[in-house]
Amino acid sequence: MTQMISQAVFKPNPGADMAQMLAIVTEAAVIWRKHGADVSVWSVSAGEIGNMVFATRFDNYEAYGKCTDAIYADPAFQAWTMKATASGYSTWVRSNLARQLPI
Repeated sequence: MTQMISQAVFKPNPGADMAQMLAIVTEAAVIWRKHGADVSVWSVSAGEIGNMVFATRFDNYEAYGKCTDAIYADPAFQAWTMKATASGYSTWVRSNLARQLPI
């Protein structure tokens, strides 16, 4: 099976309340896990120091598709998106979708 990883890279805004920002990130993790994602959050220590990564892992592309279809249809995710955007705690940097290659 080919695993899939989706990453949303974001940067906390200057003066952001980090505890509140992480609470919002935790809310997102709960919603993604509800729909089958393996979620982890990372703090970048070298390179783009200060950035953070919200990563979701899936066993295969089908699992990724099922999860994202469910996420975008979930009213809780839609409400979370509005809340997170309005918070002003962070700025989106980039997103990546990667698939594992057999070696």
